[in-house]
Amino acid sequence: MLRKGSCLELSLLLLLALELPSSGGCPTDCVCYPSPMTVSCQSHNFLAIPEGIPEDSERVFLQNNQISLLLRGHFSPSLVTLWLYSNNVTFVDPNAFRGFSHLEELDLGDNPSLQELSAKTFQGLSRLHALHLYKCGLSSLPSGIFSGLHNLQYLYLQDNRLGYLHDDLFVDLVNLSHLFLHGNQLWSLHQNTFRGLVNLDRLLLHQNQLQSIHRGAFHDLRRLTLLFLFNNSLSELPGEALAHLEALEYLRLNSNPWHCGCRAQSLWEWLRRFRGSSSSAVCEFPEKLRGLDLKELTADSFRGCAASESLHHQVNGVRFPPSADRAPPGDHPPLHSSTEKGKGRPGEQRPGQQQRPGYRKPGKNCTKSRNRTTKPAGPWKESEGADYEHKSPGLGLLPKPKGKCHRTSLQPPSGVQQAAAGGGVRGVGARAAGALQAALLAGVLALAVIVR
Repeated sequence: MLRKGSCLELSLLLLLALELPSSGGCPTDCVCYPSPMTVSCQSHNFLAIPEGIPEDSERVFLQNNQISLLLRGHFSPSLVTLWLYSNNVTFVDPNAFRGFSHLEELDLGDNPSLQELSAKTFQGLSRLHALHLYKCGLSSLPSGIFSGLHNLQYLYLQDNRLGYLHDDLFVDLVNLSHLFLHGNQLWSLHQNTFRGLVNLDRLLLHQNQLQSIHRGAFHDLRRLTLLFLFNNSLSELPGEALAHLEALEYLRLNSNPWHCGCRAQSLWEWLRRFRGSSSSAVCEFPEKLRGLDLKELTADSFRGCAASESLHHQVNGVRFPPSADRAPPGDHPPLHSSTEKGKGRPGEQRPGQQQRPGYRKPGKNCTKSRNRTTKPAGPWKESEGADYEHKSPGLGLLPKPKGKCHRTSLQPPSGVQQAAAGGGVRGVGARAAGALQAALLAGVLALAVIVR
């Protein structure tokens, strides 16, 4: 039989053992979950990365704090997901993520004081598939900043102050499918701005200051299905620039000051052939055509103009005949699949073309981006042109991609959002641990009664 004193000592030791996991294995004010190890520290006004993050952590959520510095050693290379959006980050050590070969999603968005990044910041992140840099106050991106990111599929650069993009900035992003560049200050697109984006599916360039687009700017985008160019300063767009977009299904051109004189003839001819869904392109000039939709003009509007220089010669060996050779589409033409538009498969490697490192054969994209908006997705309408805003890093109002993918999108573990909203409310894992403690405590007390 145990003595009364021994029983009391045993009870105290058991209680101490129960307290160790909750206080020593997780940072203060955070909630931790095992399998995979997840640390949730959002919305606590942390001024720095909290100490005590377990080295085997795979998912760390630090959004909605006041963290200002990201230095080497703050995190463990075992990380798979790291959310740091909506903080006050002003500096990211170029070596902060060195050796993070398992990292798949990095969200640094909504840190408007960041403003600058080193070209080496993301070096070596070979598994990264989603990178969020929206609302970071970035005015430029250094050449090589995306080098080696062969698995990247989603790149969020919207709502910054980017005025230009270096040639070949995206050349290594051979598997990128979504590129968000809207809400910046871009004024021109050069021939090699988007070179290498052979698997790009959606390109959002609306709400910039675009005035000129090179006729070869979209040369490699043969798998592109959606292009937004509305709310810019475009007065002309070479029809040849769009002729490369063999898979295009959705095009937005509205809210631009289009000049519908002879310079618009090649674009007019391309629009007459286009079988996808397009917005209006209202003429601003000349005065006699102001207010009319370029698509609705007749051939008489271009009488006396020289033959179109854009679509009457060969592009990559394909000769485009005059518009009279084909009947114009109806007001609401049906959408066609990528293989029905043009000869050959978009993105198919051509003779003499070298395959870049990391390139994968085009296929269905089953990686979903995280969508923080609560509004249901739906088709966009013509009336949304002037006031449409892509307010969330998710897909929002964009048309849904065809086909079904069975991979589920990454979501916070159960209890993370409740912890953020309720302050001291803990998640399911913490509640389960509390229940276990209560049960063991009851057992200890029962043992003490029996011994007595």
